[in-house]
Amino acid sequence: MQVSTLERLQCPISACKGSIALVEGSLDSGSLGCKKCKTLFPILAGVAIVIPDPEGYILDHVKGISRWVKDSDIPKAIRKDYLELKKELAIEHIEEDLESDRVNALYFMTHFLNAGEAVDGVESTQIRELIHKYWDHGPMSVVAGWIRTEASKPGQKSMVELGCGVGGLAGRLGNSVSNYLGVDSSFASIALARAIYLGGELESQGIPADLIQGPLSRTLDLKNPKKRLQAPGNVDFIVGDLELPPLSPAQFDGCVVLNAIDMMHHPQALPAIQKRLIKREGWAIQAAPYVWHEQVVKNLKVKKLTGESSSQVVESFYQAAGFRILKSETQIPWIFFKHRRQVELYSVHALLARV
Repeated sequence: MQVSTLERLQCPISACKGSIALVEGSLDSGSLGCKKCKTLFPILAGVAIVIPDPEGYILDHVKGISRWVKDSDIPKAIRKDYLELKKELAIEHIEEDLESDRVNALYFMTHFLNAGEAVDGVESTQIRELIHKYWDHGPMSVVAGWIRTEASKPGQKSMVELGCGVGGLAGRLGNSVSNYLGVDSSFASIALARAIYLGGELESQGIPADLIQGPLSRTLDLKNPKKRLQAPGNVDFIVGDLELPPLSPAQFDGCVVLNAIDMMHHPQALPAIQKRLIKREGWAIQAAPYVWHEQVVKNLKVKKLTGESSSQVVESFYQAAGFRILKSETQIPWIFFKHRRQVELYSVHALLARV
């Protein structure tokens, strides 16, 4: 973990919000601690786990953590339970959703290949045409362009991305921002992002059998990521909860959230979360597909929701939180390559807003 990241951290426990400091070891392998409530947050394989219940998190994410972390580095208080769960995973082949090989392999492919690379091994003419038409021109390109424009203004050089996955957006920013921090709840995704951008040995991805004949069967040149990626000079990634980000207020010029608001139980809370993290006159970006989780719709307390587009509802959330909508694009095509014989193409709404 970078020193600049440590300086921005705050205890994620709602009733606490104390400052965080290094209390043991180093920023690569040690423990962070809240000065107020004394909760300890471990750093495993360079990944800081700054979650309200870090021990519970480790036990819930054994699959993803065990691929990157030595058993001896697991906190002693939960090591016995951790090893028991690890043994069960080996026997039962349980797939945890966000820690599964498939999910991270697909994120990796979607975020780090271009259209020319993605079509290798694709036999369907129609799928090849879709990839060539949409792969390199989706929401990630739109968002990256907006960020470069906003970051070109004086004093707008730092940003945080909540729900960053494997960090695909960071690789599109170049030197347009001076500081990028990615936060995600998936340990496996954060560990992979750190390996790609910050060096260290990149473990081979466990590719599911039905993906082996596709683009991921090739070796990508990620030994020197800066040759392939155009990332900011100061990049870091930590494990944190999108709805309880472990960050002090007003630490960034901009905040980005992609493909998350439609899955939140209280999506109207997202603008306030972003607003808390950015400085005065800061900017916020969000992009999400036109599909609302059934439970989200049931819980929404928005008048006249029926008949309105999800993009209008989302924009009303930001306006209610005090944002001015600067740019808004609808029906941006986003292609997600699931297999050489299967792709998903869906529409996304994106907005750029300023406080």
